[in-house]
Amino acid sequence: MLGTAPPAESALHHHVLSFHWDGFEPHLIAFDRIARKVDEIPLDGLAMRIGAERRCVGRFDDAGYHPCPSERRVGRFSTCQPCAGPWIPVQACVFEPQCNGDRCDHPEFCMRKHLVYLASFGNLIKVGMTSAARLRERAIEQGADAVRPLFECSDRREARALEKETSARFRIPQEIRSARTARGWNRRPSREEMSNVQAHYLKRIARWREPLEAELEFLDGYPLHRLPRSPPGVAAVEGLHRGEVLGIKGRYLLYRDARTGNPLLLDLGDLPSRSVALLDP
Repeated sequence: MLGTAPPAESALHHHVLSFHWDGFEPHLIAFDRIARKVDEIPLDGLAMRIGAERRCVGRFDDAGYHPCPSERRVGRFSTCQPCAGPWIPVQACVFEPQCNGDRCDHPEFCMRKHLVYLASFGNLIKVGMTSAARLRERAIEQGADAVRPLFECSDRREARALEKETSARFRIPQEIRSARTARGWNRRPSREEMSNVQAHYLKRIARWREPLEAELEFLDGYPLHRLPRSPPGVAAVEGLHRGEVLGIKGRYLLYRDARTGNPLLLDLGDLPSRSVALLDP
């Protein structure tokens, strides 16, 4: 990992609340502690310091944004349990559903239809699961180059179990590490290659369980303006980031470091709950 030492937290006035995609348009949302308002951080240039400390991002409701009253420190999740309660009472259910949605007051999160899917990242492939209405959105969030629905499930718990079984049976990873995906950031993915890899696994899976009849959807609308000649490094999130933005895909912003000229990937998905200082270009 590449980067500089983390700055003093007191100098970081923007608390990052979320990073999300609207179609192929990325959005980084933060709370400006000085202006006391929620604002969007532009992503067409890069000049910021990022802190190491993580604090709860609070919550939104019909009345607007509410900062966490206790400013609790957080870890795996960007929201503390009291602030997350109105959305999901048990945060662990995000990754490992504890029931079929019949043990809490907010069953809609787990009881909706879900899909198990295969996503391509160049010549790499992974298996995942998401609610049926969010397949394309989820694939874009992850930076997939192509996605195909595999199985439909009645709820989140069933989908998670089937995802894990598919992964174990066919040795398909459920996650692809940033260092591996970075190796492919210097070339455009081949549709033919992705189709062949998907077809190979689909044929094997079909011998075990009948998959959905669906087409492979290619996702090539990311705002990637230029690709470097060599694979980029993965920057440490904490510290100073300044340089020319070459593009954004999934969690990552690709930029050319102003100091070294080297291409780097900054994990924007790791920013929510952190504080940042916006600097002059």
